Amino acid sequence: MKKFEITAVLEEACRQTLLCRMFLKADPNCYSCFPIKAGEDLFLYMDEQDFRLDGYVVRRLKDIVEINSKQDLTSEILESEGVTASVEKIDIDISSWEKALSYLSKHRLNAIFESEDRNSGNIDYVIGRVEKIDDRYLYVRAFDYDGKWEEKPTRIAFSELVSISFGTRYVEIFTKYLPPCPVERDISLLPKSPNE
Repeated sequence: MKKFEITAVLEEACRQTLLCRMFLKADPNCYSCFPIKAGEDLFLYMDEQDFRLDGYVVRRLKDIVEINSKQDLTSEILESEGVTASVEKIDIDISSWEKALSYLSKHRLNAIFESEDRNSGNIDYVIGRVEKIDDRYLYVRAFDYDGKWEEKPTRIAFSELVSISFGTRYVEIFTKYLPPCPVERDISLLPKSPNE
């Protein structure tokens, strides 16, 4: 699909709260989602899995290979079960990664950060909290599978960032059992870098 076709589907789905079927580059899976907001380079959606909503995802628009609204039995079930009506359109600025990250930081939300190695194409995941950003990088204070916060933040280049997932069952339940994050800060309150 061409970008203007993808954008048209997203805009209509956002307006009408339509369930969409989405295919991404280098990924054989099909994803079901409720698009919420589409920007020039990023879009926001609520993930749908097994007739339940599972948090929000901010993702690069350029990764969509195909997306179509889904008017079938699944849509009818989601409507009848009240899932469609429970889609919450949060107010988050997705005009840039920096703006989206500021939302997470301000609300002190943990998230899953997905990045793609520019050389190998391998996908990496880090789960944690935004610690700081600069003009080229995001720094995430990650936690491991035992719920221990890492000593140093993980650096992710904005150019390699693919998606940010937050409010998911996995993240929210894990967060309940974590010790306090060693670094609690709202990056929107930090001094701006000289390049801004």
